[in-house]
Amino acid sequence: MSNRTATALQTARLPVEIGLESPFASLEAWSAALDLRALRDQFGSCLWVVSAAQLRANFDEWARLAGAAARVCFPVKANPSPAVLELLASFGARAECASPAEILLARLAGFASDRIVYGSPAPDLDAAWRVYRDGGTVVADSAEMLRALDTRATEQRAVICSGRIFVRVNPSIDIRYRRSESWSELTAHARKTGKFGVASEELTDLLRTLQSIKVSGLHAHVGTQMDHAEPFVDLARHLGELAMDIEHSSAHRIEVLDLGGGLGIPFTDNDLFPSIRAFGRALAPQLATRFEHWFEPGHALVGNAVALVGTVTAVKSTRGVRWAIADVGSDQLAKITLLNWRHRILGPSGEPLPMSGPDALGGPLCFSGDTLLPSTDTSGLAVGDPVLVQHTGAYCAALASTFNGRRSGGTVVVAEDGSVHRVSEPAAALDEPLARTHAWSTTAAAAGMDGDAQRPRALDADAIAPLSSRVLREDLCEERWDYRGATAVGARSYEFELDVRSPIGFVSMPLAIRLAGDAAIVAVLSVLGHATKAFPVWGTSLDLQMPRQVSTSRPVRVRIDVSHAATRSKAQTKHLAVRFGMWNEGEPGPSATGSFEIMFDESPAAKA
Repeated sequence: MSNRTATALQTARLPVEIGLESPFASLEAWSAALDLRALRDQFGSCLWVVSAAQLRANFDEWARLAGAAARVCFPVKANPSPAVLELLASFGARAECASPAEILLARLAGFASDRIVYGSPAPDLDAAWRVYRDGGTVVADSAEMLRALDTRATEQRAVICSGRIFVRVNPSIDIRYRRSESWSELTAHARKTGKFGVASEELTDLLRTLQSIKVSGLHAHVGTQMDHAEPFVDLARHLGELAMDIEHSSAHRIEVLDLGGGLGIPFTDNDLFPSIRAFGRALAPQLATRFEHWFEPGHALVGNAVALVGTVTAVKSTRGVRWAIADVGSDQLAKITLLNWRHRILGPSGEPLPMSGPDALGGPLCFSGDTLLPSTDTSGLAVGDPVLVQHTGAYCAALASTFNGRRSGGTVVVAEDGSVHRVSEPAAALDEPLARTHAWSTTAAAAGMDGDAQRPRALDADAIAPLSSRVLREDLCEERWDYRGATAVGARSYEFELDVRSPIGFVSMPLAIRLAGDAAIVAVLSVLGHATKAFPVWGTSLDLQMPRQVSTSRPVRVRIDVSHAATRSKAQTKHLAVRFGMWNEGEPGPSATGSFEIMFDESPAAKA
């Protein structure tokens, strides 16, 4: 089973590029050491590959600059992959979230409530209040949001809130890219005419009007892919001066200056961006010890720690241009193709494809802009060859679409010892939300356009009897199972071995739900530290795929992976996600896979 075996596809521990010698960041080297063909053949195409070593090295550089791991806040929007989030949570980072959905995802990945930062130009007041109440940090984007929080605090004076409130500042200083690109205006998040934050010249007067909350931090974000350090230096100075003015003119004491993210990274050999260490040296004179300084790196934290593996699926010639067509493109790499952010792409031997030449490398989608390399040399590429797109860790998977029915091939993590582990399965056709939630065949009826001829006939009891499954209706009550035992295969993962008895000789879909559901309850309770089931545990949603039969003539194995728990709207009710796989010993992979969403309530009232 691929997600429980570690297959070494590398010959040595991978080198990590962190820009120690040059003032400029270098392209990563870890992906060039992969055996691309072996990786693709075992795990499939359209595959995200995460380097734990590169991500750790990047994070350590940022934590050293900030002075503590908890001052590095990862923007979930940059890459919401649970694999990336779990690693960063284990490193001690904070998660910067812009929606209740991102908060839930971060909590499931293991970020504690006091490691959640929530801020949005379209805020959810209830979500913000829960974050503030539970010890997290709320970044108010507007005067209206600050006043709403102040009113809520006045109304709920009896509620003890252990969190912090920051304000997003729209700086009055001029912040520019050194080199203007076609996309620069789209990513200049601190421009004076933009939609973000409270104007710095208005902030002090605004804070004096607040009655019940105290603002303890200022936040600003210069923009994505910033190509020099000066805007951050200017911003640190500006926020420091603003903080001192606030403290002299109001009752608020500013403890934290959050300088946001935006430091860019190179995508090709010709790109010049400061390394994290050089960036820190330039910024250091402005990092006054009077304040904590937080950072929210996206590209510069995770960008070079993820790559995307694809396959050449077609080769054609048109008017003298040799086109190689890959199965990855704008569906997973919209940032590259739509904003013209070309990335270095490696061929099957690990050598970079040229960035110029008479040929082109295209993606699989039905529009002309789906071109990965408009000028290159594809003479060395043939149908079936793997290719790898480097530096795809930020704003690639996050912006992926299912246009043309394209689907992700899942995710693997390259551990620091070089072994490779699958952590998410390929997406299925019905993973499209529109298909999963649609009530099929009702559209025409709702529009009054189906007609009587299309309506199925009514069924009485006598008509139903010969159509129903006697096995499901009567015989499956004979299904039984006994646990042989369970092995802990991770901090939140178990592998169960069961003897299963069924009159049909294999695990039916209803039985699979029961087996996985019971094993999930056992695993969840064990992960939570309980020796008995003393409170309700129930499922709220289910996803199940069974491409192959699981025989009951041999022991059945069930793998259960449990997320961390997250609180939803009710304070006493917790939510978590469970992923499962089911197979017979000796199978090459799981014969059945799926997931549950599970709720539980440990409160005394629930136990009673």
